Amino acid sequence: MPVTEHADGPTDDDVWHELAEHGLHHYIAQTANATGAGPEAVWSEWAEAPSAYIALESRLPDHPDRDAALIWAAGQGWAVAVETGCGEDLLITASLGGDVLPPPATVAAFVRAVMTGRHTDTHVPLSTAVSADLTRRLIDWAEPEPTLDNRTG
Repeated sequence: MPVTEHADGPTDDDVWHELAEHGLHHYIAQTANATGAGPEAVWSEWAEAPSAYIALESRLPDHPDRDAALIWAAGQGWAVAVETGCGEDLLITASLGGDVLPPPATVAAFVRAVMTGRHTDTHVPLSTAVSADLTRRLIDWAEPEPTLDNRTG
């Protein structure tokens, strides 16, 4: 019996989640690069609630004594937050709003605007669900595996 490939992509949930996790890590790395953060400042995970954290080198003018971070959550998108210093949750100071997966250059422009006090908050409500659409979009960020035709060396 021949094997049939589905036009919608992988049918195994584990494969979808693995590809989405790889796409998440690549998307976050590209976003960190666009903001000027190095790879050591980046953390992301694919879990029940995929999320990411990028430590920022600058501090917010309104919070000069607190470290700032760029955070991403699947249900919220991007936000700039400051550390509370008490081991508590981060204090969100500005949210990007709109698409939860904007291009890295859009996120970098948002960070620059927040860090210079030129951003008006567009806080979005929290949603914890990870949609199939978000999973497919993150898979698009996954780098293709090398093939015999594009390997070097």
